[in-house]
Amino acid sequence: MLTACLMTACSHSKWEEGNGEYDGPTLGLAIEFPKTESSKSEVGELPAEDLENALHSLSLWVFRSDDHSLITQRVLTEDEFPAGGGMRRYSLPVSREFANQRPDVDVFVLANAESITSSLNEDSTWDDLNDAYFSDSSTSPYFGFGVAHPVHEVDDEIGLPMSVVGKNMPIFGEAPILRVETVRLQRAVSRMRYVFCKTSTVDSEEEVSIQRVILNGAQIPVKEYVFTSSKTGIVFDQEEMEDNYVSNSYIVPGPSQLASNDSPESLIYINQDPVTYRRLLDEAVSAGRLTDLGYTYFRESDRRLVGRIEYTVDGKSRVREFNMASSGDFARNHTWTLFGYFLSGRNLQLALSVLPWDYNRFIVDFSEESINVSSPFDVDATTVELIETSKDHFDAHLLPGVAAKAHLYITTPVGGRLMIRPVGDARAFKVTPDIALIDPTTAAGRIDIEIRRNPEIDEDLTGSYITLSFSVETGERVIDANSEVVDEVYRFVI
Repeated sequence: MLTACLMTACSHSKWEEGNGEYDGPTLGLAIEFPKTESSKSEVGELPAEDLENALHSLSLWVFRSDDHSLITQRVLTEDEFPAGGGMRRYSLPVSREFANQRPDVDVFVLANAESITSSLNEDSTWDDLNDAYFSDSSTSPYFGFGVAHPVHEVDDEIGLPMSVVGKNMPIFGEAPILRVETVRLQRAVSRMRYVFCKTSTVDSEEEVSIQRVILNGAQIPVKEYVFTSSKTGIVFDQEEMEDNYVSNSYIVPGPSQLASNDSPESLIYINQDPVTYRRLLDEAVSAGRLTDLGYTYFRESDRRLVGRIEYTVDGKSRVREFNMASSGDFARNHTWTLFGYFLSGRNLQLALSVLPWDYNRFIVDFSEESINVSSPFDVDATTVELIETSKDHFDAHLLPGVAAKAHLYITTPVGGRLMIRPVGDARAFKVTPDIALIDPTTAAGRIDIEIRRNPEIDEDLTGSYITLSFSVETGERVIDANSEVVDEVYRFVI
């Protein structure tokens, strides 16, 4: 997962570029880069492949929220990216007038702009960014991620489009070092995967077969915004058009053979850890027990995707319809898996799952600093309604008017800072603190954490949820702390 956050700058306020130095106020930028390998997962996230995580370009713009005037802008080059993932800091100069006034800001971040043939640059205005969209194009290799040219592979030179916008964000800190709250950089496209198998009791290859999988037309939008602050798919609405969706269907030919499997039911998603589920499917494909038709990357959609599977049983044609559970399930940065399997009765069974795409960890490096957690993260069961969803995974439902209370004990690195980051519907929650000093001389290193519904949001937040991710900042380094802090995964639900 990629996250960009504007936060506390380095211990000095100088920004070096070329031979120049800047001694005025700065806006600190810490960019969190992805890493796919990890030993422990978070609820609701999937590991991304290296190519899907690859970062080739990164631009950012900061504007005043009131008049949309540019405050600062920067284009980072590849040699400025941290090697192998993790976090690296940048200090952006701002005017003393801005530092004194501290107006709310709008932050735009765009990665891999070439993947959507974007013309946005350092001269782009707030309106240029806010109205930017991508659609079907004649430019390879992605052609706009539409139905006409389905994308099945990630180009290793330009990657996938990623973006985020945060609006009306207050400034924190004191001059000369300023910061704003975290924003998350995520992919602007989503992907779908079709996998099939048949029970081993179906002996003949001719008895059952998949002819084709059809995703109905009028579901993928004609245009999609580059930047959106919503968690669901937003279509670029063109009032002059009668239909803002591509009319063509997306058709995938069935495989020539179906893999045999003694227990296809074991591959159904039943609320397992999503990382485990992804690996379960991949291992079944590698072992020849599951037929994989691969991934397809599309523009997101705010519609409920529906389609049908045409198949044969003993030469007789049959049709089975499928659909997503609700509108918005194919929002950007999601993975939709359609698993079809034949049991001994030769009826096609379907199991569908829609999960967030991302999974990210910092590189864990103990060569210079070590993290010692004497007691892992734990939730006070009297402050929530606790439901065990799977082994070592719990849903902690917030009680009306009550803050969920949790704690952990961490003793080293002494003087380091424990960073506590909400993952999921972060805006719906208030997590306190977000940064805590590591001090074993105070309460044996105990850090108390409260999670509550965000009182500043006056809307229905029912069903919103987060998990917590932990890292430790020490000096110029940031170390992933999840494997030490998290033994049991808690998902906080409103």
